Amino acid sequence: MRGSKGSMVGGRGGWLSVMTDWQALQDVYGSAAGIPALLADAASAAEWDAPVWGELWSRLCHQGTVTPASYAALPALTLIAESRVTVPLDPALFLVASIIASVDGPPEITDVRSVHAAQIGSLGPVAERKLDLVHARADFLYALQTVAALEDLSVWQRELEGLVNEEVELECPSCKKHIYLELIDGALVATIDPNLVRGGQPVHPAEPAELGTTEARLLRLCHAHNQAAVGNELLQLFGQTHCPNCSAHLAVADALA
Repeated sequence: MRGSKGSMVGGRGGWLSVMTDWQALQDVYGSAAGIPALLADAASAAEWDAPVWGELWSRLCHQGTVTPASYAALPALTLIAESRVTVPLDPALFLVASIIASVDGPPEITDVRSVHAAQIGSLGPVAERKLDLVHARADFLYALQTVAALEDLSVWQRELEGLVNEEVELECPSCKKHIYLELIDGALVATIDPNLVRGGQPVHPAEPAELGTTEARLLRLCHAHNQAAVGNELLQLFGQTHCPNCSAHLAVADALA
């Protein structure tokens, strides 16, 4: 197959830039030579539990760590995601968002948003449309985090998924103690032991009128898509509490960063 640098071609492996030297790139585990075949297989697998997606996640965004191969895969992943606008939770879209949002990567991480501005721009409307296609709380949170990543919405592009499991992890800026925010009946409680929530510190939600631009955007999306309960959880995530260990006052966002 022939093509100019950065062009995309069809067929098996045709989701890939024809000039990418994958053997010269590194993924999380070593040589990225096997990534093209995985991307080709992924193009026909829309299910999250498909083995190919587990392999791509582990090699391109392992626990939030990305590599040069992760960035090289973005054009192919973008084309896959663009072909699945009606799939409510598309693993290709979420992987793109997670790679873009990562803060643990090679030096070129500082340029990823400018280098891949075209891919990010084209996927923005796709990601926002997913908010209309999902209804379950957890699915909406995943979809909302994807939007946050593509729009570069502060720490929330990485941290909203903590609410899916009803537990968000913090570190006290004062005493450095590990803190858990546990969601109990819709209310977040700060504790140093997730098994001993009673006696923990309550989280005081932010006032909607006092939200910054980023937080206000996320709250508006919740209300626009009939997810008021998620919006109430976000207001707490945007709020304040006290360290259950040293009693220092802390803003949740600062303890996440």
